[in-house]
Amino acid sequence: MAHLAETQLETIKQTAVRLLNNNVLSIETIGGGRNSQVYRVIDTDTQVYALKAYFRHASDKRDRLGTEFSSLKFLWNNGIRNIPRPLKADREANCALYEYIDGQKIATDEITPEEIQATFEFLTALKALRERQGSDLLAPASEACFSIKDIVHSIRRRLQAFDDRAKREVPYPHLYEFLDDHLIPTLEEIATWAKTKSDRACISFAAEISLAERTLSPSDFGLHNALKRENGNLVFLDFEYFGWDDPAKMIVDMLLHPAMTLTDTLKRQFVSGILSAFTDYPYLGRRVEIVYPLFGLKWCLILLNEFLPAQLARRQFAGMDDGDRVATQMKQLDKARHMLQTIGQEYQAFPYFD
Repeated sequence: MAHLAETQLETIKQTAVRLLNNNVLSIETIGGGRNSQVYRVIDTDTQVYALKAYFRHASDKRDRLGTEFSSLKFLWNNGIRNIPRPLKADREANCALYEYIDGQKIATDEITPEEIQATFEFLTALKALRERQGSDLLAPASEACFSIKDIVHSIRRRLQAFDDRAKREVPYPHLYEFLDDHLIPTLEEIATWAKTKSDRACISFAAEISLAERTLSPSDFGLHNALKRENGNLVFLDFEYFGWDDPAKMIVDMLLHPAMTLTDTLKRQFVSGILSAFTDYPYLGRRVEIVYPLFGLKWCLILLNEFLPAQLARRQFAGMDDGDRVATQMKQLDKARHMLQTIGQEYQAFPYFD
């Protein structure tokens, strides 16, 4: 296993040499997740860079490298500077070279009002780029849904991935008890509620929002994907899912993302700030109320990805130990239970408007 890791690191080093057109003094793994690995590279001129290697597997058709590199290039060329500068990409190696950001992770339970303000200022800056040259070439964000009906369908599609009868007995009885007895009935209840709520608000349940009502979004957005420089400025990372999205989804994902722990006060601050910047988007506040519980259900299923076979390949790519997989699965199931309970308590009266 150690020999395999050394071989992989040497391959990454040779990719760095090609991209830099320079020799490498040192290279070390500094981060990554289930879909990537990130390396800190120092060349012979003592310049420091970040090299990102992207997950690629037959089970995942997304062009993570192409999406992130082209998106960051578009943003950088349009004056956005609180992102890593994209430098070079190697399609064959499925790697890209970026500016190295010298900063600290933000403790998810110590997020400040100033950092929340920085998030909605960043999203507002993305909104302002909607008519810039080249914006029409950007694709929809990953799993973007432009109608409420499509959100319900996307949840049902995710459920289908768990529809393996052989696993209903062993080794996952607790998973299927949760899905069959709790999540699926709640989905049916909330889908009916969302349709009624949409009709009463004069918002189409089935029609897609217009192009004018969409915004550019990192999709998987939050302070868990940010670094704080020594001067206090934030730099936002991870644009593998970037593209055109429903701003209502952008808002509720920030509220629901399990990688962050936001107080109710901070959540209300974020919602207030975004809605004040998106006043030209009709019915956005009402759409937020309607889609909030639906995306909560979707997050429940995302949390349960650890039970799916494709997740194993991603874990192995990112260098994660599979030995504790069962413990991780049970932990994720507990998180999904907690989120479902929260959604069930909140969905009829959205709690984060000022």
